[in-house]
Amino acid sequence: MAAAITLRSSIVPSKQTASEISGYHTEVVVNKFEDHLFIIATQFMKLGTIIQVTRDTVTDEYQENVSLFSTKVLLGKDEPITHVMAKTIVTSLNPPVPVILTLALKDTTPATVNAITDLIKSCL
Repeated sequence: MAAAITLRSSIVPSKQTASEISGYHTEVVVNKFEDHLFIIATQFMKLGTIIQVTRDTVTDEYQENVSLFSTKVLLGKDEPITHVMAKTIVTSLNPPVPVILTLALKDTTPATVNAITDLIKSCL
């Protein structure tokens, strides 16, 4: 796994890393805006499907607040696997702000999604 690098100084902090995952070159870029995270995860070297992920708080039967994440495809293929991958990644990250996530993956297996999540964590 390659070490995360910080891109040139700018108003928006940004980190990038790359690794070989399931035989595919995989790039991850994380941009930390004040009110959002913008995350790119690609094996095609393009943005792919753009998903908005927001936190919802619901109260369970014991009157405790539980955080859940909602997904909405903003651009690209709106397929069930896209929502599952986005929720899996963002739930693992548990960010304090909403996330705009782009996914362009050749391999959508759980092992690949977990490896991509680890790459993203290395950039946070």
